[in-house]
Amino acid sequence: MSKHPRIYSHIGKNATDLLYGDYIRQSPIHYHYNSVDWNVYFKCQVSGIAPGLSALLKLCLPDQRSNMVEVQYMNNYFGVATGISLTRTPLLSLSGVTGIGFFNIGTDISFDTATTTLSEYNAGLSFDTDILTASLSLSDKADTLRAQLYGSILPLTNTGIAAELTHRFFSKQTTLTLGAQHCLFPFMLIKARVASDGCLGALVQNNIFSALSLTIATEVNAMDAMKPVKLGITLAFKH
Repeated sequence: MSKHPRIYSHIGKNATDLLYGDYIRQSPIHYHYNSVDWNVYFKCQVSGIAPGLSALLKLCLPDQRSNMVEVQYMNNYFGVATGISLTRTPLLSLSGVTGIGFFNIGTDISFDTATTTLSEYNAGLSFDTDILTASLSLSDKADTLRAQLYGSILPLTNTGIAAELTHRFFSKQTTLTLGAQHCLFPFMLIKARVASDGCLGALVQNNIFSALSLTIATEVNAMDAMKPVKLGITLAFKH
């Protein structure tokens, strides 16, 4: 458990990573060939620029709207992150979190210079311990209320469970999502999740080398036979 606040994206991060991390993700703008959609993602973080200060570069091809530079600063009392997208009319983001380690509260806003409007405004809070984390957040311009819970069962095998309850006020839709993960071997992680709207997902991630991993994921909607089964393959290099 962290002894000081982090940045806003860490609120609910454990549950979000278990339920959605490394699953099939597709940018709205992507390459397409026959029935295959694909993107190229690149992320580089430089830490230790100054005490508590780091910089992050994110690139996504061909979705230039997702390319951004972010600067983060964290100390014992608060964490702040500010970013700008690498486009002619950039998105500007600013987030802040304050707390005492096991309890944190924060907010996140984004400003679209193309339309001169706030494109995002979110707020959230979290309770964190070594084995259990819980969070509550309001996002999507106050349309989505999300409660998340993550429990670490066996840290040595990265075994954990997560639950997420989401309610969308505009559509009056409530969704419950449950997931679990476990390392069968030191180099192999498996995940599975099920949602009340019929969406099922599973993945297997293999660490081929210490810096190279291969993930095979699948998703299907059990309540909608018209939706095709999705199969995703991710090759990630980390240094």
